[in-house]
Amino acid sequence: MPRKKERKSGENENKLNPASPKTKAGIDDKEKRAYVMQIGFLNEELERFQIKCDQLEKQNKSLIAQYSTLDAEKKDITEYLKRSVSEREEELQELQERLEADQQAAAQERHALQLERSQLSQELQELQDRIQKNAALAQRLADLEELQRQKDDLMSTVENLEKQLERQREQHKDELHSLEMKVLLEKRRLEEEMESEVAAMLAKVEHLVELKLPETTRCVLQENRQLKVRFSQLCEVARSLQEENASLREHQRRLRLDTEILEQTVRQTARISCRRRKEALQLTGRLQQLQEEVQGKQQQLEELQEENTRVLAKMEALRPDRVALSAERSRNQLEAKLKEERRRRNRMKSIMQEAANTLRLALKEAPAETQEADPVPRWRRTLQNLQDLLDPQTLSCCSADRGSEPREQSLDPGWASRVQPSRGSGLGAKASLCRAGAASCSSLVPLHRKPTTQKSRSSASLSLSSVGFLTAKQSGHNFLQINPKNTRKEFIIEEKYI
Repeated sequence: MPRKKERKSGENENKLNPASPKTKAGIDDKEKRAYVMQIGFLNEELERFQIKCDQLEKQNKSLIAQYSTLDAEKKDITEYLKRSVSEREEELQELQERLEADQQAAAQERHALQLERSQLSQELQELQDRIQKNAALAQRLADLEELQRQKDDLMSTVENLEKQLERQREQHKDELHSLEMKVLLEKRRLEEEMESEVAAMLAKVEHLVELKLPETTRCVLQENRQLKVRFSQLCEVARSLQEENASLREHQRRLRLDTEILEQTVRQTARISCRRRKEALQLTGRLQQLQEEVQGKQQQLEELQEENTRVLAKMEALRPDRVALSAERSRNQLEAKLKEERRRRNRMKSIMQEAANTLRLALKEAPAETQEADPVPRWRRTLQNLQDLLDPQTLSCCSADRGSEPREQSLDPGWASRVQPSRGSGLGAKASLCRAGAASCSSLVPLHRKPTTQKSRSSASLSLSSVGFLTAKQSGHNFLQINPKNTRKEFIIEEKYI
């Protein structure tokens, strides 16, 4: 920055005074001094950065060592957790199978009991329906008896009403006859009285006419008024008698209508009574049949209940045997699974021993391979054998083959001893393996492992060799990659868990 500023200031001065050589020489001296100062400053800064770089390299080495230890611990913990999870899953699966078997047996037993209970409840419901029908029939029979009693009462009432009607008819006839006789007698009497009075009046009129005509006329007029009054009274009596006669005739007509209605009701009641009597006889016979059927069904129900109690007792007696059989079956299954698990574990141990021997042999032969002219074929052959050994398809085939013996396989005819290495030796083997093969080959080899859910990523840079080493775990595989084009002399280790 100060150099640029000086250049800019020098250019500005040159623009201002382009023809002054002294000023130009002074500016060159200033620039030289500035350059010398800047070089010294940069050298000091370079020394500081070099010291810082050395410190960072030491820190990087310590971090790599910590990373290796943490990685080993993490793998141990992961394997322990996987083992515990697999054991728990196996126990859970066994318990689930036992629970399913018990549930199926209980469901079958419950289904059988439900079927038996449904049959018994259906039969009981049929019996209850028949009993209800019998009760309804008994109620109807009681209603019929009550109706018969009401009918008898009604018939007696109708007979009494008929007798009363006959008596009333006789009384009405007698009253009408007596009234007619009274009217005729009264009419005859009135006629006789009128005739006698007319005759007397005529005689008197004649006599008065003979005596005294004006007085006679006056008397006649007075008698005429009296006769008119008497005649009006008689007319009123006759009108009242006619009205009474009309009311009696209307009453007689009503009584006749009531009699006809009562006779029709009696006929209908008689027909209904006959029909109800027939129905009562039929219902009585049906009731007797249903009572006999109810008694038979009650006996069958008692027999079914006794049989049900016997079956329940037999089931209770067989329950311990069933429990013992289920326990024995589960024990046999567990023994078979234990044998299978032991066989698989022995196979895995043999595979792990072969892989460890492969890595051990690679570590032993790494220095010799570095001195050879072309170590690529043996290196690739070793990695290919390790890949074939750790192939998950091979592992699954080996675990699926229950009756077969463990397969004897050797990666090299010269390998005779099989030793199970520790975690630390495995990590050292990986590091030495990468350093040994990085100088001459570039290959990509998948190392199969079980996938995990943890995700971690760490990287470290270290100036150890002229190659780059990249180990990445993607989708349950380890990839070993050697990059010969790395010119920065850095050793990179990167591990991903996906």
